Amino acid sequence: MSAKLKAGVIGLGILGSKHVQALVENPDVKLVAVADLRRNVADEVAKQAVAEAYYDYRAMLVEHRLDLVVVATPDPLHREPAMAALDAGVPNLIMEKPLATTLEDATAIREKAEAKKAHLFINFSNRAAQNDIATRYVVQQGLLGKVVYGDVRLDDNISVPTAMWGTRTEEWAAGSSTAQFLLSHVVDILRWYMAPAEVTDVFAMSQREVLKYTPDLYDAYLTWDSGARVRVKAEWIRHMDELVEFYISLSGSEGTLIYNKRPGFAATPGWRANLRQDLTAADLVAHQNKLLELGANVGALLHRPRPSTGALSAGGGALVPSLEHRGDVTVSPTVLVPHFVNAILQDTLTPTGAEHLGPLPNYVDGWRQSQVVAAIVRSAEKGEPVSL
Repeated sequence: MSAKLKAGVIGLGILGSKHVQALVENPDVKLVAVADLRRNVADEVAKQAVAEAYYDYRAMLVEHRLDLVVVATPDPLHREPAMAALDAGVPNLIMEKPLATTLEDATAIREKAEAKKAHLFINFSNRAAQNDIATRYVVQQGLLGKVVYGDVRLDDNISVPTAMWGTRTEEWAAGSSTAQFLLSHVVDILRWYMAPAEVTDVFAMSQREVLKYTPDLYDAYLTWDSGARVRVKAEWIRHMDELVEFYISLSGSEGTLIYNKRPGFAATPGWRANLRQDLTAADLVAHQNKLLELGANVGALLHRPRPSTGALSAGGGALVPSLEHRGDVTVSPTVLVPHFVNAILQDTLTPTGAEHLGPLPNYVDGWRQSQVVAAIVRSAEKGEPVSL
């Protein structure tokens, strides 16, 4: 391998162009080629990146011996470029989520990557957001007690499946769905929070009342081997002011976490975890300091919740230790790319500087996520629970 990783990018849409920028800015990478079916797009991006333009990624793979390839094609079009890159001997791949839109495709990519002994990373960028790091910490440390239930909603504006990709929008949306496009994010982030727990059973529903060419929504219950049950729901028919709404709530036996990740109308972004009441003030500050070390800038407080609605009160009044963050903490969609590059150079899933993220997401995580999403789709089609 050369001093700098020789890289190429396949697919130059919204996210592919961001990957190009991230690679150009990385001192350990030399972007040498980009590929897209749209000649004008390939030419323009190549000119800006000082790279060679290709209109067929197969030609790029033949003419360049690449150390790293990014696959950023539309969701249903991941298998062929990934398999071609692996067959061409590319030892390192970064793929946009999901790994694939069918379990068959995900399995084929995973088996090929294993056979070729390649590094294949999945760009689940939510794992790097500070409030998601804090959520994982709170769950892993048992600060809510045992997590028993969750409610996660990730919804898109109806403009996403009807207009986001121009004239190609309907075709691409028809090859995907909110299960693959949105719940892939949700399933991965839940697996990351709740590790080593895994989903064992799925019960889901969907409908096609509005869009027809793709499901309007999926609504599913996931049962985990830890005993937790989590409702996950994603729709993209909402006529709302925001492009995205993302809400996460986790209920534990001794505490609750509420996370307005991408808030909707009249809501504000923020994260609050009401923790086990047996924690002392010193314990609370120690956890706050640890989270600060992990890059999560949360505040610590002791307060007395007083749940009431007008004159109706539920009582309470006990002192509750809490951690919170108010405000937006969105991250760049390519925030993990420097960590992926370091992982390649160091030949590890836990490179220096990313230890707080745990093992970086690879093809195993991508396959597990695809397995759960496939079960959601299958359960909705069958109208009955599906066991993994």
